[in-house]
Amino acid sequence: MVDIDTRTLDLGRYFTPAEDRHAEYVCIVGAALVQQFFPYSDPIGQTIRTGSLEFTVIGTFQKIGSVLGQDQDNFVVIPLTTFLKVRGARTSLTLEIKASGGEKNFAGAQDEARVIMRTRRHDLPGKDDSFFIGTSQSYIALWQSISGSFFAVFVMVSSISAVVGGIVIMNVMLVSVTQRTREIGVRRAVGATKADILRQFMAESLLQCLIGGAIGIAMGFGCALALRTLTSFPASVQTWVAVLGLVISSTIGLFFGIYPAHKAANLDPVNALRTEAG
Repeated sequence: MVDIDTRTLDLGRYFTPAEDRHAEYVCIVGAALVQQFFPYSDPIGQTIRTGSLEFTVIGTFQKIGSVLGQDQDNFVVIPLTTFLKVRGARTSLTLEIKASGGEKNFAGAQDEARVIMRTRRHDLPGKDDSFFIGTSQSYIALWQSISGSFFAVFVMVSSISAVVGGIVIMNVMLVSVTQRTREIGVRRAVGATKADILRQFMAESLLQCLIGGAIGIAMGFGCALALRTLTSFPASVQTWVAVLGLVISSTIGLFFGIYPAHKAANLDPVNALRTEAG
């Protein structure tokens, strides 16, 4: 445990081989329990009770903090033989194993551990393991798989939102064209070309999407700042993501603004003036 545990001992000591061998009722506690039970006294040598059992504190760990809002300092560590004595020898366990010799012996250590575990658990030849060996690579692969699934879902939801937003922009621009028929007719009558009308409505559509995109990016930065300030979640917004959001919103505005802009540009000025006047 001394060689493998990534936590740092603050006070006291780890278990001795004799304490583990004889299943002694000793423990090492996290910083949260020290703060809760022994805020003004030395915890070493003190007794804590869990259920009907009493354990003597022989050490404490330094504060770790919270991860995703979960307190990582609220725990008690007891010897393995003591745990098996209390919970039963058939209780499922997670064993932390460190291979000596670095990467060179890592694969060999996994094979050796797999052979021992299959023998102890009586796994028949050709059958799958009744246990799981997790390495840093396997956990990274699992995280990449999970994050990839979340990314795919986010992309799908964002795409649907983009299409819906584009349809809304198109409808707004169509209403604008209908309500401004006389304005379009007057502009055409005084010399504005179809290209001028087209550029005008395309620019208005683009401007609406840019404003909406800027508001969305500001809300994203605000949410990230709130999460980072109020929780331990390391939320942040990358600059390239914000720029990409503006580019996508601009593209949506241009694409869905084409039809209303063409409809406005193709209006006959005489009919447009006559329709508004009537």
